[in-house]
Amino acid sequence: MRSRFRVRVVPFTTDQEGHVTLIRRLCIGAVMMAAMLLGGAPAFATEPLTTSGFVSDPDGFLSEEQRETIETPAKSFYSTYTTYIDVAVIPNFSGQEPLAWCEATLEQSRSAQQGILYVVAYEKGTSVSCAGLKLAKDASTRPMLEGALRAARNKHKTTPLTPEEAVAGSRTFIDFLRSDYDFRARNAAENSKRRQAEEKRREEQKKEENKRNLVVNIFMSALVVTVIVSNLWVWIRKERELEQGVSPAEFEDVAPPVDTVRRDALRAAAEARRRLSEAEEQVRAAEEDWNFARAQFGSAAAEQYGRRLEAAKAAIARGFGTYKQIEQTSDSHAKRRLATTITEDLDKNLPPLQDARKEFAAQREKRSSLPTQLADARERLVEELADLERSKEELSSIAGLYSESMLASLQDNPQRAAALLESARSALDTASAHIEADPTRAASALDTAQRALTMANAQTDAIFSAKTDLDAIRDRLGAAIGALSGDIVEVDGLEADTALLAPLLADARAAIALGQRALVNDEDPLGALENLRDVELRLEAVLAPLRTQEAAALKARESAQRHIRDADATLAFARKSLRNRQGSALFDANKLLREAEQAIGEAREALNKDPLQAPNAPRGTIMTPLSTRPRDTGAPVEEVSDDPLTLEPDDRGPQRSRPHPATRASTIHNNVTGRIL
Repeated sequence: MRSRFRVRVVPFTTDQEGHVTLIRRLCIGAVMMAAMLLGGAPAFATEPLTTSGFVSDPDGFLSEEQRETIETPAKSFYSTYTTYIDVAVIPNFSGQEPLAWCEATLEQSRSAQQGILYVVAYEKGTSVSCAGLKLAKDASTRPMLEGALRAARNKHKTTPLTPEEAVAGSRTFIDFLRSDYDFRARNAAENSKRRQAEEKRREEQKKEENKRNLVVNIFMSALVVTVIVSNLWVWIRKERELEQGVSPAEFEDVAPPVDTVRRDALRAAAEARRRLSEAEEQVRAAEEDWNFARAQFGSAAAEQYGRRLEAAKAAIARGFGTYKQIEQTSDSHAKRRLATTITEDLDKNLPPLQDARKEFAAQREKRSSLPTQLADARERLVEELADLERSKEELSSIAGLYSESMLASLQDNPQRAAALLESARSALDTASAHIEADPTRAASALDTAQRALTMANAQTDAIFSAKTDLDAIRDRLGAAIGALSGDIVEVDGLEADTALLAPLLADARAAIALGQRALVNDEDPLGALENLRDVELRLEAVLAPLRTQEAAALKARESAQRHIRDADATLAFARKSLRNRQGSALFDANKLLREAEQAIGEAREALNKDPLQAPNAPRGTIMTPLSTRPRDTGAPVEEVSDDPLTLEPDDRGPQRSRPHPATRASTIHNNVTGRIL
């Protein structure tokens, strides 16, 4: 077939016109080349890719040695658990949502089913992770990945990331997953051994019970015969006395048999109470030990210890809730069943915590040398001083993004951190001076220094995470505005009396306007969020009867789930703001935070039982936990400053019906953080 294209070859001419043409073409080429050199090569975004091996680095950001540093633990993890952990190192996410980019890459990679993908976007200074289809079905996968991602992001110190930070974050992510998988594997093995031992014990117990039953049956048969004969003799005697005209003698009542069921129930309840008291003491001691472990070995090393501690606390909280049910019921069978639930829950969650304490005790024995500990503490001091300078820069950078009122709780964090680090430096000097002459005093000073370093780290970490926390508040505020706006639009489609709804609709529009001003001016976003939620709940209560049953249930569930998520986020922010604050009134604030935790649990339970009641419960009176922000001058750790925090009753009027847990939890949390900010 003859080609449609023709190539014309024009030889160079020797006349003036040929020379001009040649010069013109060369000039055009030179201009184009200069434009490319000055403007730079076009930027190519990183689209979702297909991973190659354990580490995918399309732009060659890492060296071969750094790639091997990541591949070695990933290969070890796969050989042990036949689960891929692939790492992708890219410049950015091409304008996509990080999680969407991760999932798109995962779908076309080998880890799409039984694997985990960790993505580092070094230009953005961030990372994200996602799991394959089989792993995603496991409810424990998501919190495990979130914990690993938090640990990895703690290694990200700069933006853009350095190759060393990318490697450190990747190693931390893999090591975290490895420790979690190892823990679950050990736990499964222990449970298997425990089940086998329990089955063997039950078999032996069954044999003993059969023997006892035989003896009991013989005894009961004899007892029945004895009772029958005794009653017959008493009847015959009474008949004879009546025949003889003699008044029958009074007979003593036979005492009823002992209520063994009630006795066993009371014993089980008493045992459950004793176990709860012992568990509280164990957890209290373990928490003190955990804080010391974090100060001595670092937060990452003590993370698994912290998870076991939280599991034990949750078991104790559940136990006290169950014990209230024991006190409220008169059914002996129910009492015993509930008591057994408490003891089994404690038996499941306390032994792992004790094992963690033993592990760290063994580590302390290995590092008992004071000179070694002093050297480690001085290294931590250098690191914390560097973090302090970075935190000052971070605070200055975010000052232009948020109002002064929103950053009020962070303004003196650098000063507090500096005072704590100076206290740590002084304590380390004291320890060094007395390490030979007075080891006891040296150890005490070292402990003071380690605690001061931990508290200083909390002050700087609060600054580093402030932008993320405040952005989350703005996102929640925007979602609340959208939800309430949707309810206003929905009124027109429902058969509602607009005249009766006019005051409520006016409140809704005013709440939306207040929320929009807060978004624009950063003025009290938490207060605006609480106002929006209050109006939304009142409007939902009016609109729910007008909807179909299916639509009402769906709307109620969505609203309640959003409120519970907001309550969770607000509670976490409140805890972070109160961390390492001092003052006696903080006991009351922490008490309210525990009440909020319980309220969230109740809210989730209520949501599962009756979604129509979860978001529309009446609001009641709560206690505002904080009247002012806590004062903390950054004094040495040994000093405890007086704190003017007081509890004030809410100004919403007299006590009304107790609010639904979802509403109550959300309200408590917003009041806590609202006062802090």
